[in-house]
Amino acid sequence: MIVDHYSLPLEPEEWVMKSTAVYKELFPSVPTLPGVAKLVHHLAKSGVPIAVATSSSTSAFNLKTSNHYGLFSLFHQIVTGDHEAVKNAKPAPDIFLHAAELLGFKGDTAADCLVVEDAPLGVEAGRNAGMQVVMVPDPRLHSSHTDAATVSVPNLHALKLQDFGLPPYPYKPVTHVIFDMDGLLLNTQTMYSSVSARILAKHGKEPDFDFKMKVIGRRSQEVASMAVEHYQLPYTGEEYLQIHESELHALFPTCDLLPGVERLLKHLHSNNVKIAVATSSARNIMEMKTSTKHSEIFSLFSHIVTGCDSELEKSKPHPQIYDLARKRFSDSPPAGSCLVFEDAPNGVEAGIAAGMQVVMIPHHKTSKEYLLPATQLLSTMADFQPQDFGLPPFPSDE
Repeated sequence: MIVDHYSLPLEPEEWVMKSTAVYKELFPSVPTLPGVAKLVHHLAKSGVPIAVATSSSTSAFNLKTSNHYGLFSLFHQIVTGDHEAVKNAKPAPDIFLHAAELLGFKGDTAADCLVVEDAPLGVEAGRNAGMQVVMVPDPRLHSSHTDAATVSVPNLHALKLQDFGLPPYPYKPVTHVIFDMDGLLLNTQTMYSSVSARILAKHGKEPDFDFKMKVIGRRSQEVASMAVEHYQLPYTGEEYLQIHESELHALFPTCDLLPGVERLLKHLHSNNVKIAVATSSARNIMEMKTSTKHSEIFSLFSHIVTGCDSELEKSKPHPQIYDLARKRFSDSPPAGSCLVFEDAPNGVEAGIAAGMQVVMIPHHKTSKEYLLPATQLLSTMADFQPQDFGLPPFPSDE
């Protein structure tokens, strides 16, 4: 159809070969779309059965989702276009009916399933399956192509779950915001990982991601001792830490802000929302990471609590660091008025234990067990909607 429509000087087989080569290069870097992580996490956390029903082949699906392992671990079922039960492609209802059956809905109960689609053929398939359909169309699509949908929304942030009897988002208004730093504001976690991998490789060992999830957010001395024991390295904890830090210190001044960070911090500050940092990094290390390129941004914070603070006795996942950060706001707000931003399971646990709501922006490999405890899940800070927590919306959202 493409060759015919554009009158291309190609055979269909040649188009497939050339386009497939490009897809293989591009698919692993595809980002998630607005509101997706928030919605999927909320439904999974609320116990709502969820599935993916995609016309993509299994191999294409695996390529597209390779950097979104955590997000897709939240789905109960995945049905791809090459599944043996999918005899006919969309707009036939086969794929949606099979996905519904895998979730425990078949026959008349299939109508209890809600389809979320972006394409006219997918909307038609959902309707043919007897289901309601939420459409999130490409903005270039003519409005006539959205008529068959039950409702059309510009992005998934705009979906009103209660309109379909689904649990509404449970977020509560806040007045103060506390941020972790490494891997949340700054891209330093990639530096930690690369240096660790190089040290381990010298001893014929490979990084253990589950171990990383257990130690991330703890103080460096504690992590070093745990790493030596876990990997059975020929060092003391202090020796490992010295080797590790000697490489890291050269990298820290080059670190960048992560997507969406600058916009959000400046927005909150300009709207007189008090913000603070609670980081396990020592004060001198924090300054090493921020003074060269990010002193202006970090000057926006009311205060910064570091891992070497004289009043800090216990590291994350203990809630003490977030409680200290809260108490040091000039008005010492109640815990329920504070929102925490974290990337690490230990930090999420600490924030929740401190009585605060927690927005988690994790590493893409972080699995379901670590994601569910968070109040809200995002793929990037650029997808944060301040109004979800009663904070002033960005100007473009007003």
